[in-house]
Amino acid sequence: MICLVNHQRMRVCVLFLVLLVILMIVELSQSARGVRARSRGGSRGRSRNRSLTRSSSGSSLKPKITKYTPIPATSVRSPVIVNQTKLGLRSRTFKKVVTAYLVHRYVFRNAPVYRSGYPLYRSYVTIPVNRAMRLSHDEEKLLDDQDELCLEKLAGNRTLEEGIDQHLVELNTTVKYSGEIVVKLHEINNTISLKDIKDQDFKISNLARYNTSIVAGTTCTQVAMTVQGTMVIMYERNPNRASLSKINNKLLLVVFSLFAFFKLFFN
Repeated sequence: MICLVNHQRMRVCVLFLVLLVILMIVELSQSARGVRARSRGGSRGRSRNRSLTRSSSGSSLKPKITKYTPIPATSVRSPVIVNQTKLGLRSRTFKKVVTAYLVHRYVFRNAPVYRSGYPLYRSYVTIPVNRAMRLSHDEEKLLDDQDELCLEKLAGNRTLEEGIDQHLVELNTTVKYSGEIVVKLHEINNTISLKDIKDQDFKISNLARYNTSIVAGTTCTQVAMTVQGTMVIMYERNPNRASLSKINNKLLLVVFSLFAFFKLFFN
């Protein structure tokens, strides 16, 4: 009789063990498929040719996603991790060298992305935590009092005169998004927060006007800067790698359940 009871217990244990293993395999395969789908979603178009090459050669190896693996940029609003960004330093607001004419237009895949803040001329833009700004356009110009270029476009970098801050008569910094001007400041050493901008495009204009020449031997009296970009989400680590850690946690839970079950039936 005792042997029969033990035999029944053993059958129940085996069935329970098989059921747990099947559930674990299904769960892990679904989670892993989700991780692979997210990682492929960002680079599907770019890697299609490489995928075809790998499949034709019979290789099914896939790159491992770690916590520091960059997130592929598939649009201007694609998220980033910290390692994909640059730290915008406040100290660069008091620059001594300005480019006579500089215009950059960026493709989103190669565009610079800034975190913490972005330095303008005598003004600083702060970026919220867990956010970053991906630039699409920036420009810097030296102008005369008629708002025209005071030097040739190829004049390069020019050093500003010493002591010009006491001759500053106007400093305008404007932030525009959603088709409206939402911030307009007129003081030196401004700090502007972009906390209200979520996943939106924006434009920041910065103009400093002096009542004297700011570059020796020229008619330059103004410094103009313009920045355009998009606010994006910033992660500390690649979120696809975080999903893999969830799989490990589920596996640990299954092992613990098995241990508790055997402890209950064989003690």
